[in-house]
Amino acid sequence: MHKLSVELEELLGMANPDGVNVGELVDTMSERGFGYLLVALSLPAAFPIPAAGYTVPFALLIIGLAFQIIAGRSSPILPQRVCGKSISPKMVAFIKKRGIPLLRRIERFSKPRLERLNERRLFRFLVGMVILLVALVMLMPIPGTNTIFALAILLMGFGLVNNDGLFILGGGLLGLTAAAVVITLLIAG
Repeated sequence: MHKLSVELEELLGMANPDGVNVGELVDTMSERGFGYLLVALSLPAAFPIPAAGYTVPFALLIIGLAFQIIAGRSSPILPQRVCGKSISPKMVAFIKKRGIPLLRRIERFSKPRLERLNERRLFRFLVGMVILLVALVMLMPIPGTNTIFALAILLMGFGLVNNDGLFILGGGLLGLTAAAVVITLLIAG
């Protein structure tokens, strides 16, 4: 099993001048597709970029993936319209410069652990529910919060890619804690 950073770097290295086609990205993922997509979609949002609405398209795609995980799918299906889109050359360059080094740092700590958890249907259902909740809260336009939610989804995605139950649990705990804090603060006013 190749490391995610290596596979992503190879794919981005083959990028044409128009960027990377999302359909090509999905085709290279095989059975680890949900994890790959969660990492790819949360990575740009994991950096604190002050732009209103920046994370909305990423969060919407993550919500779609969460519903597929909840439904028990073994590999992701994306709408044809999404598969035909390209990740811009500017975003590809940003991911190469900032994203790949971040992935390498995280990979030093991720390895197959608590593998039986990930095989259980109930656990995958709960992971999908947590991802759904975190992505829904990520849609809220609250400055400075998207990074923590994206990081939680990134960790869960890494866990799915590497069959690392500890990463999945850690990302889920981080996401649920951050969501609870934000929701509590919103209710408290």
